[in-house]
Amino acid sequence: MFNDLDATLRAVLNNTTAPAELRAAEVSFETPDKDFTPAQPTVNLFFYEAQENHTLRENAPVVALVDGHYESSPPPVRVDCTYLVTTWSAKAGALKAEEEHRLLGLALLWLHRFQVIGNGFLQGSLATPPQPFSLPTLVAQLKEDQSSGQFWTALGIAPRPAFSLTVTIAMALAEEPAEFPVVQDIQLNMKDKE
Repeated sequence: MFNDLDATLRAVLNNTTAPAELRAAEVSFETPDKDFTPAQPTVNLFFYEAQENHTLRENAPVVALVDGHYESSPPPVRVDCTYLVTTWSAKAGALKAEEEHRLLGLALLWLHRFQVIGNGFLQGSLATPPQPFSLPTLVAQLKEDQSSGQFWTALGIAPRPAFSLTVTIAMALAEEPAEFPVVQDIQLNMKDKE
């Protein structure tokens, strides 16, 4: 399912109404470590965290009518998927920084337009069947306890401009649904009391 979220984000960034320079850039999901050296302008979305969203947790089972009977399933788990968005240029010096900063700004503004990712962008398992909930996003909303310094040190490269992107998806638990028959009729038996 995470790979389908990657494909969904690629579809958002490559949308025909996105800025031309953003559409022309390569979209990568590779780890941006010391060996990451793309040959063309690139928007990198590094998926680094998946965490249950307790605020959106549902406890009630999901009940649906399927082929003449009801099925009851546990509610899906709502998961915040967080990416670190960086941009990369093959140019050198000031031209490199200029291209990377311009592309980062375009990506931030474009992604910020999508407070919710619409069904038209959903790919793979996110699209069929469609997600039971919309896919809300948070752009450039770093959590208070997160620091990017340790992240860049772990990757072995100098810190670079970046912003976070969090998308909340629903993941169904892999349990067989319980089946219940449909009520066909109700009979009331009333006995006279003597």
